[in-house]
Amino acid sequence: MTIQLRVGGKTIGFDEAKAWAKTYLVDRPGVSAYPAYDGYPGSAGESVDRQDLLAVALLNVSNNPLPVYYGLEKLMEPLNERLEDPALTGHLASAGPETLEAIVELFGVLEQRPTKYVRLTTLSKVLHRKRPGLLPLFDDNIGYCYSECAGAPVPYVSGRSAADYRRAWLTALRDDLASRLEQWEEIAAIASGPAITPLRALDIIGWELGNRRNQPPLFSDGVTSNFEPAASRS
Repeated sequence: MTIQLRVGGKTIGFDEAKAWAKTYLVDRPGVSAYPAYDGYPGSAGESVDRQDLLAVALLNVSNNPLPVYYGLEKLMEPLNERLEDPALTGHLASAGPETLEAIVELFGVLEQRPTKYVRLTTLSKVLHRKRPGLLPLFDDNIGYCYSECAGAPVPYVSGRSAADYRRAWLTALRDDLASRLEQWEEIAAIASGPAITPLRALDIIGWELGNRRNQPPLFSDGVTSNFEPAASRS
């Protein structure tokens, strides 16, 4: 029986997922965001510094690079305060309630310090590189897999707070990662340059699963919409 991997409400056979990952990680040098994003030499340590803010451009997050940079710069202090939480350690696959709550609090800077052009899609691209095994990436394709497709485990609910949405999303994402961790590790090992984590591997496959709802599978790294659901969805 073919092993199936799950990303939210979408599934894919393990062998097909490996082929997709090879296309992205190996077969398209100079075109894919890998290794540019994953190998970008940001700041040392686990706090966010200014050079880390530029990494978002390598995933083509926004058409407004300067406002995004300055917006992220304003968030550095509260982000680094939250990153000092000792619960923000380890890997998402084994994260308990305390760690998940710390991630929710970290992402909560978006509501506590609203900043134009900076939403979860952008913020997650900065934070993932500081804790690549723990802090997930988010965009419209991942949102589709977890909240919009048939069988999505975290459907959008009117009136739900951003924190409650993220708590439910993180729990579902953790379960998808943990349930097939060995396979996600094998996919991550396909990376031919800078190492990536199983969490990043899941993001790569989830991105393509979501992307295929709208267009032929190209593994394009062209600009995607900076989709951010309303407060109840992000």
